[in-house]
Amino acid sequence: MTEKKIIHVNDVDIAYVDEGEGETVILLHGFPDSSYLWRHQIPALVEGGFRVIAPDLRGFGDSSKPQEIEAYTMQTIVNDIVAMTIQLGIKRPHVVGHDWGAAIAWMYAFLMPRRIDHLAVLSVGHPGVFSYPTLEQRAASWYMLFYQSPAAEELLKRNGWRLWKEIMGREGDYDRHLRDMARPGALTAGLNWYRANRSPEAELRHQRPFPPIYAPTLGIWSTEDKALLEEGMANSGKFVKGPWRYERVEDAGHYIPLDAPETVSKLLLGFLGTEQPAEPERRPRRRL
Repeated sequence: MTEKKIIHVNDVDIAYVDEGEGETVILLHGFPDSSYLWRHQIPALVEGGFRVIAPDLRGFGDSSKPQEIEAYTMQTIVNDIVAMTIQLGIKRPHVVGHDWGAAIAWMYAFLMPRRIDHLAVLSVGHPGVFSYPTLEQRAASWYMLFYQSPAAEELLKRNGWRLWKEIMGREGDYDRHLRDMARPGALTAGLNWYRANRSPEAELRHQRPFPPIYAPTLGIWSTEDKALLEEGMANSGKFVKGPWRYERVEDAGHYIPLDAPETVSKLLLGFLGTEQPAEPERRPRRRL
């Protein structure tokens, strides 16, 4: 990949990859990744005629790492992406996300229906499904509760990062993940994504109905994902008013872009630019 550029948005510096020409595809990574997660998909998409923007989301990679929990709310991070598109002159990108990046992509799609073309989400289903997790899903994502503890950083790092290694296993870019999380402030920044958005208190907040997704949407889930159950993605179609497509990838773990790179690239190239987005409903203006 080419050298990263830096853009300043919402009081943070965001490092990002910008390659290719054509319709823009924004690739959003999750925890504990960076834009490097997409190293196999970026050249495939560029060769397919797309311009690819892949940021290191705040708290990760070479981007700024504020230490306050409130710096990582979903709305704040969506605002980063919106600000990036405005500064870069991108009006209606395709948006692709994995893990936390998928959660951000979902939220971007229903908050900014006129500023998205196609939506592709990997591993993480619509937040409306995850708002009421089953007991099986709660058990699979137990680590989210552990990350809430103020002692989590010390526990994860002690004895040569032993607990971190046991939780993460040898999935994804495990060696790179450890090096990245050892950067000053990186571990707290990464855990603050969970603290800001997946605390027990957050689950008790009153939730308004989610706006529908009008963009053509592709959901991808992998059979060896130990953290997220299939129901989360398979049941997400009920929140999509545009065309919905679900793909189940066999024999791949949570890090689908790495475990099944050719399959993911093929799915994205076959999906982006096909169906046209449904027209969002216009809400009647209130009379004064």
